Amino acid sequence: MRFSVKHLSHAAMSDFVGGYMNLKPIILVRFGYSSLSGGYRRLYEILKRGKSEGIDYIVITDSKSCENAVKIFPDFMEILGQYKVFKKDFKKNGFAFPIMKQVYSYKRIVDLALFISRVAKEEDADLIINPGEGTFGVLTCYLASVFCSKPWTAIFQPTAYLLQPSYSLGPLNPLNVFKHMNKKASINTQSLISKVGLSIDLLSLLKISERTVILAVSNSVVEDFSFMNPRIRFITITPGNGIDVGKFPKELTANFNYHGVFFARLVPEKGIFDLIEIWKPVVRKMPDAKLAICGIIEEKEIVEKFLKEVSESNLSHNVEFLGQQEEAKLLNIVANSYLTVYPSYVDSFSLVALESLGCGTPVVAYDIPAIRHNFSKSKAVFRVPIGDKEGMANMILHVLTKMERKSLSIEAKKFATLYDWDNVVKAEKEAYFKVIIEYSRSKKSLF
Repeated sequence: MRFSVKHLSHAAMSDFVGGYMNLKPIILVRFGYSSLSGGYRRLYEILKRGKSEGIDYIVITDSKSCENAVKIFPDFMEILGQYKVFKKDFKKNGFAFPIMKQVYSYKRIVDLALFISRVAKEEDADLIINPGEGTFGVLTCYLASVFCSKPWTAIFQPTAYLLQPSYSLGPLNPLNVFKHMNKKASINTQSLISKVGLSIDLLSLLKISERTVILAVSNSVVEDFSFMNPRIRFITITPGNGIDVGKFPKELTANFNYHGVFFARLVPEKGIFDLIEIWKPVVRKMPDAKLAICGIIEEKEIVEKFLKEVSESNLSHNVEFLGQQEEAKLLNIVANSYLTVYPSYVDSFSLVALESLGCGTPVVAYDIPAIRHNFSKSKAVFRVPIGDKEGMANMILHVLTKMERKSLSIEAKKFATLYDWDNVVKAEKEAYFKVIIEYSRSKKSLF
């Protein structure tokens, strides 16, 4: 049986936060591309389990998103079949001029917001959710909320380099946001108009997010955004990310195919070029040390440059490039590696670390907020200062030569079991209720 949240007192709503009441939220499901990411994995797992936890999602999506999702998750349409689904398709943006493209993009936002608001009223939705931090989705859900007077939120789990903080951003104004953008190497080659457009998008995101309580998958997200805009209020979902424990190898291996493995998006901010400088001293001490490289190729030129530097560093016999792997094969590679090397500079939670622990594989990583906040209690995760390549090489050698692997594996698997996806969905539902309670309080305070 479903009860109407809006008729409950604050005390009654608090009682229901534990998860005894059904919830009917609208969720905006958009898959912009057909390669796997941590955000897409999280959305898929939440939708897969939501119904059984009493979350009766109303899905707003489009045909292209469904097409892309099925390429990643073949059973995606079957999962959507549990819920009411409303599709809103748009014509492709065919404008050549950047200004016209931007105008068309804002028109799409308004049209989609109106569509969502109508569905929210007709279906008597309790909440409107954007399951990401993209400006398009956040602005759309905010406007839909305004149009239909329903609470809204977004789930922040950023890995984009543009959303990593500038610790001296200063007052939140267009000039300071533009300076922040200009410092990012990933957009140095873009035109001034493009940089201005990205700055407007980021400023809009940071200001609109003040209008609700944002959900974060980790306290590291809260820490990062406190430097960007301290006025944004957050509720941290705990646990905010998970793994399907049943998919991971149950037996601990005694024979390893690789001394180390790296698996992530093959981009500079994930530390792929640091790997070369890290692995050189490892090979000097252990000439046969093998490092496997797995991951999604986003830009072919970056991977070509990486492989060229591997060759020029005389590491071709020590670094094996395996590229993108199917999930089962990837987990087998990780389980059969002595440790995971993760010199990433950006992350919101780090599924790489969690999946490694699920495989019983210890992790050596930079001490970024995502690692520090989520894995500091794991004895199988070893942290070194950010950017300290020599320190990471020394830590890798220490784990390879001084640590007892079996005990590390037991610790790793024990920690990973805390992050089962079922627990994440329960925490997600609880966070939804907290947003609704906060919205109700804010409405009352106006009168």
